[in-house]
Amino acid sequence: RSKTTKTIAKATMTTCRITKIFCAKMMRFDNLLSSRFPKNIIYRTLLHCMPLTNSSHRTRLHPRKLSTNAPATTTSSSDGVVAEPIDFDVSSRIEGRESQVVIVNLSPGQVLRAESGSMLYMTHGVSMETTSGGGMSTGFTRLLSGGNFFLTDFRYNGSSGLKNGGQVALGTDFPSKILRLSVDEYGGKIVCQKGAFLCASHTIDIEMEFAKKMTAGFFGGEGFILQSLTGNGDIFVKAGGTIIRKTLKDEETLRISSGCLVAFSRTVDFDVQMIAGIKNVMFGGEGLFVTTLTGPGTVWLQGAPPDRIIGEVARRVPRGGGLGIPLVVGGGSGGGGDEGVGDA
Repeated sequence: RSKTTKTIAKATMTTCRITKIFCAKMMRFDNLLSSRFPKNIIYRTLLHCMPLTNSSHRTRLHPRKLSTNAPATTTSSSDGVVAEPIDFDVSSRIEGRESQVVIVNLSPGQVLRAESGSMLYMTHGVSMETTSGGGMSTGFTRLLSGGNFFLTDFRYNGSSGLKNGGQVALGTDFPSKILRLSVDEYGGKIVCQKGAFLCASHTIDIEMEFAKKMTAGFFGGEGFILQSLTGNGDIFVKAGGTIIRKTLKDEETLRISSGCLVAFSRTVDFDVQMIAGIKNVMFGGEGLFVTTLTGPGTVWLQGAPPDRIIGEVARRVPRGGGLGIPLVVGGGSGGGGDEGVGDA
């Protein structure tokens, strides 16, 4: 009996020691996840992976997300629009290949701000409101940066019991790819080419970004004014052809063809540089200057700029002349036709 008691006590001590080590490792693992990933992603992943049917377990895991009585967090835009933030990880998807559209699901209290004229459809319960986004000066600022004077706010006013809530689909004015970026990850500001903005959270502001040098404005292919997207949240921008993302180190320089720039982070320096060599200038097809981007920072490029495609199409359109032969529709002799009708 004494041997059995000692064996049980020893096994109990071993079990307690293993449990203590396991708890310590789980705490370190939780701290590691918390430091590298947002809390909502961790909770959402655990909810989908847990094979539990008892809803009380899940409510204890994340009561704020699942409790209907918990107050919703709202944010205010610079022009006074108060709404709940949209979780684009769950509520948005980009469809298509060469010509893409973005579809966003809205819940009650959420607002999606988009470029006017970009809507494909909106489902029942979604209302749209046209706004200048802050007055006349804000509208003119956006107009000079390549956008429209007005913006469109989409808000869902339907029931919260529906599975997908309200749905809005947006397209581009030219066959383009759609790129989603988080402004928060790049210091609260991303500079884009003129007219690149498609839609975003209601907390995103569209401002003008001026080229720092005269040469960059004249010969950089993007003009003196770029689009500066600032604030908190995600943005969707449009680009033509294949999208390339480049991360530049400190003082690393990337030379690109004029017009291929989509966006770059706030730490990247934008300038132009003259192409060396008379033959390169005359017969290289890239013109006299190339755009230079100096790091550190992130750059996004497009393989088929819309301006370049439009220029190639326009170059192949006949400019008058021709054979001068009129096109006759519905052949046959007019007189014979009249006679036939009369005889009938």
